[in-house]
Amino acid sequence: MTKLEQLSELLVAEISQFEKTVEKLEKIQQQKIAIDTRATELLFKKHEEKVKEALEHHSREMKDLKLYLQNAKAYPVWALILFCSSLIVNGILIYVFFT
Repeated sequence: MTKLEQLSELLVAEISQFEKTVEKLEKIQQQKIAIDTRATELLFKKHEEKVKEALEHHSREMKDLKLYLQNAKAYPVWALILFCSSLIVNGILIYVFFT
């Protein structure tokens, strides 16, 4: 009989503990837990502004580079070869005539 009494006491203790746990869970479910995302939203907005500023700066730099390239004095390769060869020929002719 004592074993039966011990088992029933243990069962009653377990049931009361289970009821307490269920009550705690019900209290937790009744509480509305809101996640505050204002800080992360602010962080994303700051990051977005930085990215926009970087893209605008990059765009301005590319426009400036385009203007510099359009105004650059670039000579074709054939003109440089012709100029260098004429200098060499003139040098040889001057050497031949004055020696």
